[in-house]
Amino acid sequence: MINFPKRPVSRPSLSSQSGFSLVELITVILLIGILSVVAIARFSDSTGFAEFTYQNRLISALRNMQQRAMQDSRSGFCYQINIVSGAVSPAFGPPSTNYTAGNQANTCASNIDANTDFLATTSTEIAEQGLTISITDNGNNNVTFIGFDGLGRPQSNISNCFAGCRVNFVGETRASVCIESQGYVHAC
Repeated sequence: MINFPKRPVSRPSLSSQSGFSLVELITVILLIGILSVVAIARFSDSTGFAEFTYQNRLISALRNMQQRAMQDSRSGFCYQINIVSGAVSPAFGPPSTNYTAGNQANTCASNIDANTDFLATTSTEIAEQGLTISITDNGNNNVTFIGFDGLGRPQSNISNCFAGCRVNFVGETRASVCIESQGYVHAC
């Protein structure tokens, strides 16, 4: 058996061990705390988000009416979304979703049927968020509704959106919906 000389066992010193210092740990904890406070404040308030929510709802409602107009060739029916602009009681929605025979006049009315939750807003819903609605054609004329013909082209009470129409939701930020003259409805 071969005997090797015994070497002294060396133990690593405390300064050579890896890890975080107390200053580094406190810095990381402070950064996480600051980020969480900012994130909680941002996600607990709908300010700045409501405009984009209503923008998407209006785009959906307009596209729904546009599809209905292109699928139904009966005369006398209106496929439109009425828009009440301003800050007092802004709202949008169809006058009626009842397209049965004999109900043509109701589909062309200037009111908003609040019973169509998926296409309409109530008169207080948007105002409670502190938003206003404005809608104009490119000639800066006030428009009260956007309807569609059988080819999906927009029609309005002023100029049929020949140069396009724009709906603005204004609060802390601005979110807009553009309706192009050929019928393309999009966020802009």
